[in-house]
Amino acid sequence: VDHMVRLIDDLLDISRVTTGTIVLQRRTFALRDAVQAAVEAVRAAVEDAGHRLHVEPGAHPLWVDGDPVRISQVISNLLTNAVRYTPDGGEIRLSLRAEADSAVIAVSDTGIGIPAPMLDAVFDMFTQAHRGQLPAQQGLGIGLALVRRLVELHGGSVDAASDGEGCGTTMTVRLP
Repeated sequence: VDHMVRLIDDLLDISRVTTGTIVLQRRTFALRDAVQAAVEAVRAAVEDAGHRLHVEPGAHPLWVDGDPVRISQVISNLLTNAVRYTPDGGEIRLSLRAEADSAVIAVSDTGIGIPAPMLDAVFDMFTQAHRGQLPAQQGLGIGLALVRRLVELHGGSVDAASDGEGCGTTMTVRLP
Protein backbone atom coordinates (compact mmCIF):
# COMPACT_ATOMS: atom_id res chain seq x y z
CA VAL A 1 0.00 0.00 0.00
CA ASP A 2 2.83 2.41 0.86
CA HIS A 3 4.47 1.69 -2.50
CA MET A 4 1.19 2.34 -4.36
CA VAL A 5 0.59 5.59 -2.46
CA ARG A 6 4.09 6.78 -3.34
CA LEU A 7 3.62 5.91 -7.02
CA ILE A 8 0.27 7.70 -7.18
CA ASP A 9 1.71 10.75 -5.40
CA ASP A 10 4.64 10.82 -7.85
CA LEU A 11 2.27 10.55 -10.83
CA LEU A 12 0.14 13.40 -9.50
CA ASP A 13 3.23 15.52 -8.84
CA ILE A 14 4.71 14.90 -12.28
CA SER A 15 1.34 15.81 -13.79
CA ARG A 16 1.27 19.08 -11.83
CA VAL A 17 4.84 19.91 -12.85
CA THR A 18 4.22 19.07 -16.51
CA THR A 19 1.03 21.14 -16.69
CA GLY A 20 2.56 24.03 -14.76
CA THR A 21 0.00 23.81 -11.95
CA ILE A 22 2.44 23.00 -9.15
CA VAL A 23 2.88 25.83 -6.68
CA LEU A 24 6.13 26.03 -4.75
CA GLN A 25 5.85 27.27 -1.19
CA ARG A 26 9.12 29.20 -1.33
CA ARG A 27 10.99 30.51 1.67
CA THR A 28 14.57 30.68 2.85
CA PHE A 29 15.49 27.54 4.78
CA ALA A 30 18.53 25.59 5.97
CA LEU A 31 19.18 22.74 3.58
CA ARG A 32 20.10 20.55 6.56
CA ASP A 33 16.42 20.58 7.59
CA ALA A 34 15.32 19.16 4.23
CA VAL A 35 18.07 16.53 4.46
CA GLN A 36 16.97 15.53 7.95
CA ALA A 37 13.33 15.14 6.82
CA ALA A 38 14.39 13.05 3.81
CA VAL A 39 16.64 10.80 5.90
CA GLU A 40 13.80 10.17 8.34
CA ALA A 41 11.46 9.34 5.46
CA VAL A 42 13.77 6.58 4.15
CA ARG A 43 15.34 5.39 7.41
CA ALA A 44 13.18 2.24 7.65
CA ALA A 45 14.05 1.20 4.07
CA VAL A 46 17.76 1.79 4.74
CA GLU A 47 17.61 -0.32 7.90
CA ASP A 48 15.54 -3.08 6.24
CA ALA A 49 18.21 -3.43 3.54
CA GLY A 50 21.02 -3.42 6.10
CA HIS A 51 22.67 -0.42 4.44
CA ARG A 52 25.01 1.99 6.15
CA LEU A 53 23.92 5.58 5.58
CA HIS A 54 26.54 8.28 6.13
CA VAL A 55 25.27 11.86 6.23
CA GLU A 56 27.78 14.69 5.90
CA PRO A 57 25.84 17.90 6.57
CA GLY A 58 28.81 20.19 5.97
CA ALA A 59 30.50 22.54 8.36
CA HIS A 60 28.10 25.45 7.87
CA PRO A 61 24.38 25.67 7.20
CA LEU A 62 23.53 26.18 3.55
CA TRP A 63 20.58 28.52 3.04
CA VAL A 64 18.36 27.98 0.03
CA ASP A 65 15.39 29.92 -1.30
CA GLY A 66 12.88 27.28 -2.25
CA ASP A 67 10.18 24.91 -1.13
CA PRO A 68 11.63 22.83 1.71
CA VAL A 69 9.01 20.09 1.29
CA ARG A 70 9.80 19.69 -2.42
CA ILE A 71 13.56 19.75 -1.84
CA SER A 72 13.12 17.10 0.85
CA GLN A 73 11.10 15.10 -1.69
CA VAL A 74 13.98 15.39 -4.18
CA ILE A 75 16.49 14.12 -1.62
CA SER A 76 14.13 11.36 -0.49
CA ASN A 77 13.67 10.17 -4.09
CA LEU A 78 17.44 10.07 -4.60
CA LEU A 79 17.94 8.15 -1.34
CA THR A 80 15.11 5.74 -2.21
CA ASN A 81 16.79 4.96 -5.54
CA ALA A 82 20.12 4.44 -3.79
CA VAL A 83 18.46 1.99 -1.39
CA ARG A 84 16.60 0.25 -4.21
CA TYR A 85 19.63 -0.26 -6.46
CA THR A 86 22.23 -1.10 -3.82
CA PRO A 87 22.52 -4.76 -2.83
CA ASP A 88 21.75 -5.46 0.83
CA GLY A 89 24.48 -4.33 3.19
CA GLY A 90 25.78 -1.57 0.92
CA GLU A 91 26.79 1.98 1.68
CA ILE A 92 25.01 5.21 0.87
CA ARG A 93 26.54 8.62 1.41
CA LEU A 94 24.65 11.91 1.42
CA SER A 95 26.73 15.07 1.54
CA LEU A 96 26.12 18.82 1.45
CA ARG A 97 28.65 21.41 0.42
CA ALA A 98 28.90 24.92 -0.96
CA GLU A 99 30.38 25.33 -4.42
CA ALA A 100 30.64 28.86 -5.84
CA ASP A 101 27.08 30.24 -5.63
CA SER A 102 25.46 26.82 -5.31
CA ALA A 103 24.41 24.45 -2.59
CA VAL A 104 25.41 20.94 -3.69
CA ILE A 105 23.67 17.78 -2.54
CA ALA A 106 25.36 14.51 -3.51
CA VAL A 107 23.92 11.03 -2.96
CA SER A 108 26.42 8.24 -3.66
CA ASP A 109 25.94 4.50 -3.34
CA THR A 110 27.83 1.25 -3.78
CA GLY A 111 25.02 -0.12 -5.92
CA ILE A 112 24.67 -1.67 -9.32
CA GLY A 113 25.67 1.49 -11.20
CA ILE A 114 24.37 2.91 -14.46
CA PRO A 115 25.75 2.13 -17.91
CA ALA A 116 27.32 5.24 -19.51
CA PRO A 117 24.76 5.52 -22.36
CA MET A 118 21.96 5.74 -19.78
CA LEU A 119 23.38 8.49 -17.53
CA ASP A 120 21.37 11.32 -19.12
CA ALA A 121 18.35 9.21 -20.01
CA VAL A 122 17.62 8.12 -16.41
CA PHE A 123 15.94 11.50 -15.85
CA ASP A 124 13.41 10.90 -18.65
CA MET A 125 9.89 9.73 -17.80
CA PHE A 126 9.43 5.96 -17.60
CA THR A 127 13.11 5.27 -18.25
CA GLN A 128 14.75 2.49 -16.28
CA ALA A 129 18.43 1.73 -16.66
CA HIS A 130 18.11 -1.74 -15.18
CA ARG A 131 15.14 -3.49 -16.71
CA GLY A 132 15.19 -7.10 -15.63
CA GLN A 133 17.56 -6.51 -12.70
CA LEU A 134 16.14 -6.49 -9.20
CA PRO A 135 12.60 -6.90 -10.62
CA ALA A 136 10.88 -6.85 -7.24
CA GLN A 137 12.44 -3.46 -6.52
CA GLN A 138 11.70 -1.63 -9.75
CA GLY A 139 9.51 1.43 -9.89
CA LEU A 140 7.90 2.95 -12.94
CA GLY A 141 10.71 5.31 -13.95
CA ILE A 142 8.97 8.39 -12.54
CA GLY A 143 11.07 9.35 -9.51
CA LEU A 144 14.13 10.75 -11.28
CA ALA A 145 12.01 12.59 -13.85
CA LEU A 146 10.21 14.25 -10.96
CA VAL A 147 13.54 15.02 -9.27
CA ARG A 148 14.83 16.78 -12.38
CA ARG A 149 11.67 18.83 -12.87
CA LEU A 150 11.47 19.90 -9.21
CA VAL A 151 15.15 20.87 -9.17
CA GLU A 152 14.74 22.86 -12.39
CA LEU A 153 11.74 24.69 -10.90
CA HIS A 154 14.15 25.83 -8.18
CA GLY A 155 16.63 27.10 -10.80
CA GLY A 156 18.99 24.19 -10.21
CA SER A 157 20.35 21.17 -12.03
CA VAL A 158 20.83 17.45 -11.38
CA ASP A 159 23.18 14.95 -12.97
CA ALA A 160 24.15 11.32 -12.62
CA ALA A 161 27.64 9.85 -12.60
CA SER A 162 28.71 6.21 -12.58
CA ASP A 163 31.74 4.28 -13.69
CA GLY A 164 29.37 1.66 -15.09
CA GLU A 165 27.57 -1.45 -14.00
CA GLY A 166 28.58 -2.68 -10.58
CA CYS A 167 30.40 0.55 -9.72
CA GLY A 168 27.77 2.54 -7.83
CA THR A 169 26.19 5.86 -8.71
CA THR A 170 26.41 9.47 -7.60
CA MET A 171 23.47 11.82 -8.12
CA THR A 172 24.38 15.50 -7.70
CA VAL A 173 21.90 18.33 -7.25
CA ARG A 174 22.97 21.95 -7.51
CA LEU A 175 20.67 24.66 -6.15
CA PRO A 176 21.24 28.42 -6.23
